[in-house]
Amino acid sequence: MATTAVVSAGIAGGLVAGTGLAAAQTVEVPMSTCFGLSPYIVDQPYIASRAFFYQDGPGTGTVTLADVSSVVGFFTTPYLSDARLDWRNKTTGATGTLTATTPIALGNAVNLRMNSGPGEVEITRSAVNRNALWAIPTTSCTGTVRVN
Repeated sequence: MATTAVVSAGIAGGLVAGTGLAAAQTVEVPMSTCFGLSPYIVDQPYIASRAFFYQDGPGTGTVTLADVSSVVGFFTTPYLSDARLDWRNKTTGATGTLTATTPIALGNAVNLRMNSGPGEVEITRSAVNRNALWAIPTTSCTGTVRVN
């Protein structure tokens, strides 16, 4: 829940700050929908359809993958989500992959530092969610963000 508060505060702060690099802002990146079962099966499914991008320098910024929760994980042991973010700069052709493992309970988010350079950057998110017994992959989802 603290992570959600930090993300929300950062988003709200970025939205009031204005535009341009002098006053960086957080933008919502609509994406196609990622879907996957929770490793706890009777839990809410893994469904994500957006990311957030906070640009803090020329061609660089932080991608926040949010919108994933586990009710069962909140009351017991959170499951682990191995998130993967592939990015491709459509302007320069540069590519990269970012990964992180995050425990999923209520309102968790993961922040990934992207140094794509300026241009239209396509981001593709996917994950493998796991507990002690098994791992379940998600579908992938894609969106595009403008990086200055």
